Amino acid sequence: MPMIQTSHPVQTVASPRVKWLAVFARTALWLLIIFWTLAGATWGALHGWIVPRIEDFRPRIELEASRAMGVPVRIGQITARSDGLIPSFELRDVTLTDAAGREALRLPRVVAALSPASLWSLGFEQLVIDQPVLDIRRTLDGKIYVGGLDIHQAQTGNSDAADWVFSQAEFAIQGGQLRWTDEQSQAPPLVLSQVDAVLRNSTRKHAFRFDATPPREWGDRFSLRGQFRQPLLSQGAGQFADWSGQLYADFSRVGDVSRIKQYLSNTFGIDPRSGSGSLRAWADISKGQPQAATMDVALRDVNVQLGKKLEPLALSFVTGRVSGKRLNDGFEFATENLRFNTTDGLQWPGGNLAMTSVGTAGQTDQKNELKADRLDLAAVAQIANRLPLGTATHAVIASFAPKGLVETLDARWQVPVNGSLSYTARGRVSGLEVAAQPSPVWHNKASPITAPGQPRKQPGRPGIKNAAIDFDVTQASGKARVVVAQGYLDLPGIFEDPRVLLDKLSMDTQWKWTGQNIDVQMRDIAFAGADAEGTAQASWRSGLTAAGAPDPDSLGVLDLKGVLTRGNGARVHRYLPLVLAEPVRHYVRDAVVQ
Repeated sequence: MPMIQTSHPVQTVASPRVKWLAVFARTALWLLIIFWTLAGATWGALHGWIVPRIEDFRPRIELEASRAMGVPVRIGQITARSDGLIPSFELRDVTLTDAAGREALRLPRVVAALSPASLWSLGFEQLVIDQPVLDIRRTLDGKIYVGGLDIHQAQTGNSDAADWVFSQAEFAIQGGQLRWTDEQSQAPPLVLSQVDAVLRNSTRKHAFRFDATPPREWGDRFSLRGQFRQPLLSQGAGQFADWSGQLYADFSRVGDVSRIKQYLSNTFGIDPRSGSGSLRAWADISKGQPQAATMDVALRDVNVQLGKKLEPLALSFVTGRVSGKRLNDGFEFATENLRFNTTDGLQWPGGNLAMTSVGTAGQTDQKNELKADRLDLAAVAQIANRLPLGTATHAVIASFAPKGLVETLDARWQVPVNGSLSYTARGRVSGLEVAAQPSPVWHNKASPITAPGQPRKQPGRPGIKNAAIDFDVTQASGKARVVVAQGYLDLPGIFEDPRVLLDKLSMDTQWKWTGQNIDVQMRDIAFAGADAEGTAQASWRSGLTAAGAPDPDSLGVLDLKGVLTRGNGARVHRYLPLVLAEPVRHYVRDAVVQ
């Protein structure tokens, strides 16, 4: 029997995903229809109503612009062109006046280009300003006005004009002129010509380039560039205090910098007297404040006074890189391949230096770190005495009169709020020369070999010349390898003739300081001079009282062992210490003649 097959219709049920896709498609279609309807209406309004009657809107545009900028705005003429889909507008003879009625900004010709996106944001796709004249003025009360706008208000968030400017897609300036007037210094206005600038803004990013030509005596054409970003929750595009980014400046030729002192001296106390060359600089900005800066310099005939009571800093030339960075509670400073010659003939050989300081002395623990190589001590001392470091610091530097080359240096020191200074330092210095300083303290204590009550000075600070020293020291101990060639030791308060001339001297020395006692060990001493030659070992410790405290009247205890391979007996008296009475020393001088 044949099988009979029957069929039934199958019902399909759309999945939720398909339903959502259908709803989305319908919604997108309606949005697209609405968009094109609004775009068509906008296009019709622009071309059919606004463009033919643009001149009739000039009074209203002036009123709205004045309200937005905060200063009176006048427009000489407005024309519109509708060559393409989106029209462009041309404004002529636009002027902004400041509160005193002076012309602060003049724009002979402004071309405003629109785009569909800019129409919805009530802005412009591009603003091209041809040959503007901008006035920047500092008034007697210290306020700065740019084009009649108070910059202080813009920085404190009170300027709608800045928000509008930095919300436009692009600004371009061609062949402009900038005039800086300083009422405080009463200097003649500084005029920059051939000013070309571009400012591009997006939702949270701002980039600009500024090129201008100063007067010929000031130098050649220079360039400034910047890239900034603002935080997501910034209240306005013109909130400079919220911006972060980088600045770059390039001055290919700087003319006579003495011309700038009439604009700086009253503000910073700096007196630039001469100098010319080139420089480049980078600066990192964080929330409107400079945080780090780097500068490449190549200058000659530099003469600048950094304080009224300081000697001028005079350099025949200076090249290299200088950088600095602000930390939360400190700073970083560094130089790279820095070379210069002073007009006195001192040479800085091109060394590197890096210093970090964190903490505020007297308030928090201050930690410092210094790394350097190829530092000329004489040049450092000369420059330091021309910096505003204080009279006491200048006096200390002058008393040491240091000379020599620090080949390497790695030092760390900490100044705690409560406690004593701690430090570590290691490195090498060659050609070292440090001036001695006699002690101002007189000693009247009698001893078995001194005349009773005979006054004499305590030993002073020793000096040295032509020494090469490898050192590793801390606040509690240290060691050093000392080599002197064709130099001397200067020992005031030790010998009647304090300067001991040496053809050569070498020794290894170690010392410890417990706070109450100093213990010094000198090993492998080898010396040679006009009067003697030999080897020795020595140790010395400071003198203590019966109670174990440091004895200020004691010269300490010296244990000396040595061998003379050559000696001149007639010069023995020259090495008798001042602790011996003068008649004793002079008796030996007169008695031993050969």
